[in-house]
Amino acid sequence: MATRDAIALAGGPSYAVELGRLDGLSSTASSIDGMFPSPFFNLDQLTQLFAGNGLLQTDMIALSAGHTVGFAHCNTFASRIRGSSVDPTMSPRYVAQLQRSCPPNVDPRIAVAMDPVTPRAFDNQYFKNLQNGMGLLGSDQVLYSDPRSRPIVDSWAQSSVAFNQAFVTAMTKLGRVGVKTGSQGNIRRNCAVLN
Repeated sequence: MATRDAIALAGGPSYAVELGRLDGLSSTASSIDGMFPSPFFNLDQLTQLFAGNGLLQTDMIALSAGHTVGFAHCNTFASRIRGSSVDPTMSPRYVAQLQRSCPPNVDPRIAVAMDPVTPRAFDNQYFKNLQNGMGLLGSDQVLYSDPRSRPIVDSWAQSSVAFNQAFVTAMTKLGRVGVKTGSQGNIRRNCAVLN
């Protein structure tokens, strides 16, 4: 519910959160290895990862737009803005801006806004940024540079209503991934501590 509320407070859609999920019986960092997309994934890798959780490519693109808010550390995109390996799908002006914010040997704690235009608003600017070569992560920009996903990006760049509807659908489906039932989980008395 916190995610839903943060999205709504940032101007995004509000939606019903399905309640009643059980908490897991264990919690380890290693249990999530391979479950989150790398900032270096291509479209096939992104699609495959999300499909493994029953989500369509359309869902993945909608959920990727969560990058319309938040920050990324320089090391997650530095390889796209350096020397002769500058990513040709990026806007040269955006590359220059990022090079100033993230010079070589920058403090690894430095981060930049994922959406340089409306960093505090949950909106469809993410898709407009992709059209303009301003996807911060390679896994963002590939949604526009790959012709298989570009029509969805173009559509949602034009219609915030269509994007918001798709995002709500995708978030609802995401909330159904890995639901625990019966003895697979429990309700924690304290969310921060296993029973």
